[in-house]
Amino acid sequence: MEYRAEQVTKSQEVVPQKRSDVVPASHIDKRAAFDHYWETRHLPSVDLRTRLRIAIVESMLAGKGGTLLDVGCGRGSVAAHFAELGYNVTGVDISPLAVRWTERQHPMIKAAVLDLESEPITGTFDTILCLEVLQQVRTPVDVLGKLRDALTPGGCLIVSLPNEFHLARRLNILLGRVNFGGIEDTHIKLYTPREHRRLFDVCGLTIQSMNVQSIVPPRWAGGSLYRTSAPLARALPGLFALSCVYFLTPNDHPGRTTD
Repeated sequence: MEYRAEQVTKSQEVVPQKRSDVVPASHIDKRAAFDHYWETRHLPSVDLRTRLRIAIVESMLAGKGGTLLDVGCGRGSVAAHFAELGYNVTGVDISPLAVRWTERQHPMIKAAVLDLESEPITGTFDTILCLEVLQQVRTPVDVLGKLRDALTPGGCLIVSLPNEFHLARRLNILLGRVNFGGIEDTHIKLYTPREHRRLFDVCGLTIQSMNVQSIVPPRWAGGSLYRTSAPLARALPGLFALSCVYFLTPNDHPGRTTD
């Protein structure tokens, strides 16, 4: 299958050159809003968390191979990693800036602008990645159903979702320091691990395995504190997980886990 990405001229700049604290006047324009999102990210922090998430996803796939769709591919880091491992990768994102970045930095990836909530997915894929996306859409059940229907027979879906009410967030709320849900926050659905499971159940998906990312920043003490906190985050994800990563299959998958 092929997606048709928008034309890019050499004069268009891919890498943001400056940070802007001004919300676009066209904030209701989702493409402009997510361009603004990428223009204002602290990229070193984003990249560190992304590398850790890639390791989790790779261990879950265990060399599965085949076609892979990276939904919300951003700057293409995850998609590029799996393309280098031999997957036939397509990346889509609502941000034209992110797609241009992916095309320039990772030419081996087929990349295109796609609004998951209003545009169809063409073709089917052996693996679909949806990492840190569903909290940013208004109709997550519809989007997740669309992704499920785009799987090949025997295909899998890997989804990561934030835990918005981990221990640090709860303490901040108690102290009156609410640092989420502001005017620039793209998270419009506030999930907990319990809500993750409810969402998957409604969409006819079975959790085959789950892993977590700890609330401890991975840069602390050279990563040693992050590593030691991982067992606690797995045991009590509602309190100590920043996000959860799930390996999912449709309920009619031949390898379905039974209760």
